[in-house]
Amino acid sequence: MRFDRWSWLMVALFAIGMLVRAALYFPLAMYQIDSDAVIAGLCAFRVADGHLPAFIPGGTRISAASCYVAAAYFHLLGAGRVGLALTGLTWGALYLAFSLLFLRATLGRKLACLGFVFAIVPPEQFMTVTYAPWGYGEIMASCAATLWLAALWRNGGALGQRVAFGFSVGLGLWFSIQTLMIALPAIAWIALKRGRAVLREAIPALPAAVVGFLPYLLGNVTHGFPSLTQNWASRAASSWGQVWDNFAWLTTYLLPKLFIREYAGWWSLPALLALAYLVVAVGFVIALRARGRELGSLLLLVLAAVVLTFSFSNAGTVRGWTVRYIAPLYIVAPVACAIGVAALWRGARWLAVASVAALVIPNLLLYGLPGSALRAGLTAQMRDDERFRALLNQRGIRMVYGNYVWVYHLNFDTDERVAGVPFDAPFDYYDYGGRLGAAPVRWAAEGGKDEVLQWVRVTGTRGTATTNGDLFVFIPNQPAPNAAQLLATLRSVSH
Repeated sequence: MRFDRWSWLMVALFAIGMLVRAALYFPLAMYQIDSDAVIAGLCAFRVADGHLPAFIPGGTRISAASCYVAAAYFHLLGAGRVGLALTGLTWGALYLAFSLLFLRATLGRKLACLGFVFAIVPPEQFMTVTYAPWGYGEIMASCAATLWLAALWRNGGALGQRVAFGFSVGLGLWFSIQTLMIALPAIAWIALKRGRAVLREAIPALPAAVVGFLPYLLGNVTHGFPSLTQNWASRAASSWGQVWDNFAWLTTYLLPKLFIREYAGWWSLPALLALAYLVVAVGFVIALRARGRELGSLLLLVLAAVVLTFSFSNAGTVRGWTVRYIAPLYIVAPVACAIGVAALWRGARWLAVASVAALVIPNLLLYGLPGSALRAGLTAQMRDDERFRALLNQRGIRMVYGNYVWVYHLNFDTDERVAGVPFDAPFDYYDYGGRLGAAPVRWAAEGGKDEVLQWVRVTGTRGTATTNGDLFVFIPNQPAPNAAQLLATLRSVSH
């Protein structure tokens, strides 16, 4: 392979991308979705005990791959947030590497460097979804790898490339069936180029796909395939009306939110991002009229797969902050951005530079990088939580009751010495509440002041009040005589 100045630039850009990602983890701070982010760590504790889970708890939707990566880091460094951060960084590094290889294979060295800028600095929502070690980092890394190998197959189709493609698709399906949003368009994209020969060429890829898919099969075959029968996200939408409602939600809310966050007025960062994307999209359309129709077909196939999968699936019926359900769409966006900016450069260089700056700088400001207000808040949360755990240890507390968001990470940070028990029993993935049994337990309640005082009243206990950051904490003077009975009483008035 020829190593020229563009190759060196790609190496430099990859190093910058790694620095940006590393800065999201170090110095350590809480995650924006902290209790979800530590699930892989709790799962890694089970791996260390000799268990071999195929999926993370809470369903059979996402693989346990991060559990094994975290377990390896814990073995080397000891259990804690450093190993958890390195788990997320590992998937981030793979995503960057495979994205760069995909761009290099489709755009060439020079234009790949431009496109890679948009992979390094994606929209804030995409970064938030993928940096926490909660399953989506490996999904995006797998999708990028599949696209790269698809490009190689289209352009050459060597045996090793086809086998690697099959393995990537199979492994990705274990990570999540969401990877079909990329795998199916990639297969169609290959077929458009290779024609009838693709059927013969695909024969070696099939057993490789089975090998990659093997963890999924092993985790399902002896349990009646719960990934299909018990996985709410894999079910189809209930009616045509629901399909239309999902489509409307996707186009009016999720797609804009993935790229530009919420609208906040004409003079705002979201408005600036929207304008920049519009300008780049115009450049992309202009460029497609002259060349790049094959890449245009790939982008159209991915868009169609994302829209159809979301609209026709039960996962699409969930409302709220669900940009992660369509996040694979952004993996091909750097291709369109690179082509669009390059077209602008040929006509108005100042507009091209301004568009890149408008897309990159605001997103960097929105990340929780060191020095940002968001990072300062997350760091303060970690310090507050450390003081809170010291208090729990001092008072001999063995259970903290409250909202899953506020208490479940305590199971990880205390190495399971304190049970963080959520009031929604289904979210107690490892049944920390049930494992307390009927024995006496020293406990505390954490949450909003009104809800905590309600729990105090229903239990009829006396104790002391304190705070953990913005949260209200109550610690009874005496232990509860029966942990199971205490939980039943508390949950009877919890919402």
